[in-house]
Amino acid sequence: MKKSLYARVAAVCLAAVLAFTLAVPGLAVAAPALQPAMQISASPLAPKAVNVTRGSIGLKYVAVAKAHRYEVQYSLRADFHGTKKATKYKTWNLRGLEDATTYYIRFRALNREGASISGWSGTLKARTLAFFPGEFTSIKVKRGQDKITVSWNKTTHTTHYSVKVADNLAMTRNVRTFRNIKGTSYTVDNLSNGSRSAMPNFIRFYAHNKEAKTRKSKRYTVYAAAPKVAGTEKLSVASYNLLCALCKGDPGVNPPAWTTRVNTIMKTISAKKPDILLLQEASNYKVPGTKRTQSMVDFRKRLKKAGYAMDRSPEKLGSSHYSNRIGYNSKKYKLVKKGTFALPTAKGANKRGAAWALLKSRKTGKQFYALSFHVDPKIPLSGKGSKAETMQTIDRKLGARNKKHLPVLIAGDMNSDYYQLPSNTPHETMMDLGWTDAASSASKKNYRYSTFNGYHKKQETSWSRIDYIFTKNVHGTLSYENVVDVDKKGRLRSVPGSDHNMVLARVKLP
Repeated sequence: MKKSLYARVAAVCLAAVLAFTLAVPGLAVAAPALQPAMQISASPLAPKAVNVTRGSIGLKYVAVAKAHRYEVQYSLRADFHGTKKATKYKTWNLRGLEDATTYYIRFRALNREGASISGWSGTLKARTLAFFPGEFTSIKVKRGQDKITVSWNKTTHTTHYSVKVADNLAMTRNVRTFRNIKGTSYTVDNLSNGSRSAMPNFIRFYAHNKEAKTRKSKRYTVYAAAPKVAGTEKLSVASYNLLCALCKGDPGVNPPAWTTRVNTIMKTISAKKPDILLLQEASNYKVPGTKRTQSMVDFRKRLKKAGYAMDRSPEKLGSSHYSNRIGYNSKKYKLVKKGTFALPTAKGANKRGAAWALLKSRKTGKQFYALSFHVDPKIPLSGKGSKAETMQTIDRKLGARNKKHLPVLIAGDMNSDYYQLPSNTPHETMMDLGWTDAASSASKKNYRYSTFNGYHKKQETSWSRIDYIFTKNVHGTLSYENVVDVDKKGRLRSVPGSDHNMVLARVKLP
């Protein structure tokens, strides 16, 4: 189609204008207007933590100009790996967080369209709180042979438990701690104060959570189950430190004279009627206040009237001897063999020894060994010439004689108790050697009182026994008694015959 006259004229004119524009410097046709670039503000300061609670962190921040809302990132890692996001307008609380957990938090400002108008802020490091675990309100103990099973109530705000067991009140001796227990019960095996020891175990429970907040229980005293009793022929054995006829009591304490005390001693023996009497401090001294009375000659006559015989005749006055003797019910038992042997003694002290006897039941013909010992109080607990070595000597000497593994009953004043530091080593030695403390019986009387009364009016409850009865090749103990006459407040109701109490155990011969 041919162009019209007007179209051709217009085209010519436009071409002329363009040619002129291009030819003249400084003149150009304006380009279409561009949209201005979005302004990104500098990175804000890190937010601050406020109102931090269990499972929640409140945030405080400096507002970014022209921000419509904010994007918050929080993570368990500083590099924000595995980050979580939250959009915030006016309320800046992160909720639903884990208790006792550290979080890393940052934010940036967004416009209405959701585009970022600031860089990421600095990073806040904050940790949520946790409540202390709840109280222990129910503790139960099931006793077993050399073990205990403990259970407790499930406590609130708790992730796991610990159980701590020790041999002393301060819970510092032979400590065992069992950690990361998820349930509410635990069995502690191989107790150092096991079934044969008669000694207590002390136990405490701990509830924990992620904040390392810990709730501990009170301290509990628990015992392993008593050894099982077996055998056929019943027998009772007593240990009795008589306080020698010339001996004095504790400083400031004046015990009655032997002539008075011996009557009380005989009353105690007659009341309890032990089959075997293992005696200490049974030295044959001239009795003060008398013309010619000799303590053990007189005592032997008294025992004979009560139906007892002695392992040996009292020695002559002033002769060297061991002050241990064995009495036995002559109607039930007869003496087969007897003897003595030396025990460790402190330098310059009176010599120490043990008296032993092989006895035979007149009824069944069963034989058993009995031995009385008295450990020197001035020798050390352990090492050469020690109390521990004294007990090792007794075990070795009897073991050498007892080839047939007959039942053995030994008793005496060990001059070592539960409160010895670092520990009651002689007793532990006996446990290691396979002996059984007769006080491990399930039936005990006056067990918590010391066996040493010291003629003190008030007797304290403790585990401070120093007089012991040990058995070997005997299965358990029927009953155990610390023979002391006290009222409900621990006060002596009568004057005892010695500064030591009689200790009495009943067993069965296999």
